[in-house]
Amino acid sequence: MAALVSVRKVLSYESGLTAELHELLAPLGGMEAFVSPGEKVLLKPNLLGPFPPDAAVTTHPAVVEAAARLVLEAGGRCFVGDSSGCGSREAVLRTTGIGEVISRLNLEWADLDTPAGCEFPQARVARRIQLGAPLAGMDKIINLPKAKTHVQMVATGAVKNLYGYLPGTSKSEYHYRLRTREWLAELQLDLAVCLPPALNIMDAVVGMEGEGPSGGTPRRLGFLAASAETVALDMVTFRAMNLDTGTVPLLTAARKRGFGTTDFREITLAGATHEELLCADFKSIRQLDSPLRLLPLPRKCLDFVQRHWKAVPHIDRAKCVKCMRCRDGCPVRPPAIDPAKAAVANPAVCIKCYCCHEFCPVKAISVNPTFLERFILTPRLRTLAARLAGAVKR
Repeated sequence: MAALVSVRKVLSYESGLTAELHELLAPLGGMEAFVSPGEKVLLKPNLLGPFPPDAAVTTHPAVVEAAARLVLEAGGRCFVGDSSGCGSREAVLRTTGIGEVISRLNLEWADLDTPAGCEFPQARVARRIQLGAPLAGMDKIINLPKAKTHVQMVATGAVKNLYGYLPGTSKSEYHYRLRTREWLAELQLDLAVCLPPALNIMDAVVGMEGEGPSGGTPRRLGFLAASAETVALDMVTFRAMNLDTGTVPLLTAARKRGFGTTDFREITLAGATHEELLCADFKSIRQLDSPLRLLPLPRKCLDFVQRHWKAVPHIDRAKCVKCMRCRDGCPVRPPAIDPAKAAVANPAVCIKCYCCHEFCPVKAISVNPTFLERFILTPRLRTLAARLAGAVKR
């Protein structure tokens, strides 16, 4: 059975999005198809940190408010919750505009920073894991991701947003424990398999290109998309971002595991075509190992590339405000990066998770491709990969 993804062209947040969201969900049966009266419903936006809405780092409050209104209309008891990567809860809610939405609609906050042990026998990585305690008490979860690039995972969307299930600093700790983005993809996919959202609504009105998920540039994509299936929604969104879905670790993991819909021939679009959504000049992440992953190479080879050839983060001292979020968020101990000591992360211990880049509030940390990445290997490897592995279906 084909996965259904509903899409609606939306160019601005200014007028409020309740009517637009109502029309978006109509092909899926409306919010009533997902929420029954009296159910406790968690809205799970992307609240990476205390970034303003126009920075395009977090889910826009207009999307959260529209979703909340429809949940309330369907008779649900509406909660909003996430575990932010950096910043206090008060700062995050105030700066992102989500706190105002919660107050205006009299919603309830679900504190996912409070941990609770969970067991998932069917998981690949997360068979025993600490997740946000309120998740266990919810009848339904509605996932509200933001469409962005990601310096480590290539792109972040519906599946990646579920990483916010993990409380507090445990997200950084898993970066250290798992090291490679392939294992992180397996963990994030476990969350989608074991605790799947009932509905996913993608905020792609304004996404982020370049060095996302926080250091990139806002880019108008001009649409909202919704689906009951996380993977299919990511496939459609990443294609609209002109990304090669074959180099997105989460989609590769899903394809190998047989989870979700990773074949565009099995995805039905309602409301627009792929061509109408495409942002052809979208600036994606260029990484050395992306073309390598199209080839059947041993994981040890890919790990060697990541350790020795991928760029380490650099600090622009002129921009740095010494907030120390980069140092505090580094999963390595002692930290691989410290603005008080050096402008470059220690390459001997840096695991290239780029959490420091993600947490920086002033875009003072860059992850520029190395000379090897930019001028020597990437073009040749991409051509070689295309010839040997065949063109990846998009």
